[in-house]
Amino acid sequence: MYRYEGLLNGLENVVVLLAWKADQPMTSEYVHCVLSTDGELGDEEILRYYAQRWTIECFFRQAKDQLKLDGYRVRHIRAVKRYWAVVLLASVYCIAESQQPLFAGQELLRSRKGHSVVEFIYNAAKQEISIDVIKKQLRIA
Repeated sequence: MYRYEGLLNGLENVVVLLAWKADQPMTSEYVHCVLSTDGELGDEEILRYYAQRWTIECFFRQAKDQLKLDGYRVRHIRAVKRYWAVVLLASVYCIAESQQPLFAGQELLRSRKGHSVVEFIYNAAKQEISIDVIKKQLRIA
């Protein structure tokens, strides 16, 4: 591990850790760079916080990419809190329903939805319901 402590891009008392496993070369493929703005923390504490924080960062990335967290356009704090509640409930539902991680749960639920739409169209066609009525019921007309 290598530790740099000091000024970085206008920030004072920054700690940058470059960490890699002892049996691996110090190349960009194996080196992890961790930045901390708390210069009082030791190396192990910084890495421990980073390891805990990483799962949070992964959730935010999935929430933005998969649950459209970054797509909301509300400004009132109450609306933001409500939107957060919906995103978190959707996450918990995906995980609980699939008994798998969030991404796998989303894929399972999307697949189920797709299957139900196909079954609806198939059954409507068997009953000789017109395509215009099917489109209207699916709200795609």
